Amino acid sequence: MIARSLALLALWVALWGEVSVANVASGIVAVGLVTWLFAERSGPIYLLRPWGGLRLLMFVSYSLVTSSLRVALAVLSPTAKRTHPTVQRVRLARGSVFYGAIVANAITLTPGTMTLELDPELLELSVHVLGEVDPAKFAADVLDLERRVAAAFKERERA
Repeated sequence: MIARSLALLALWVALWGEVSVANVASGIVAVGLVTWLFAERSGPIYLLRPWGGLRLLMFVSYSLVTSSLRVALAVLSPTAKRTHPTVQRVRLARGSVFYGAIVANAITLTPGTMTLELDPELLELSVHVLGEVDPAKFAADVLDLERRVAAAFKERERA
């Protein structure tokens, strides 16, 4: 929410064309008003746990590097096993669309994989994968990512 508010404030100042005390102050008021008026007021609130968030960031960064190397190898030295496309389906275990959306985006961010769909009712991900994979290992890896996402965020009910 802070990042979104800062982005809106930067947009406000950019639209006015200059950084001034008046533009920043009126932007803070405008962003506060817009955030308050259009805030979703139902459902749980998710708070970032700093240590868990850092661990998730490090894990996703490591996955980006290893996946990039795997895709580079498939491009430079293609074989049927490295370039065979599959669609894997994994049912998530945590029961949260919020966690599922973060998992789906992390998967899409990783080279060689693309989330095709997140079914919000079944909480099932459909993922396009470059190269042959063991479905059980792939599912275990996705569930491990979901566990890490859940460790990075704390769910709290609205008061």
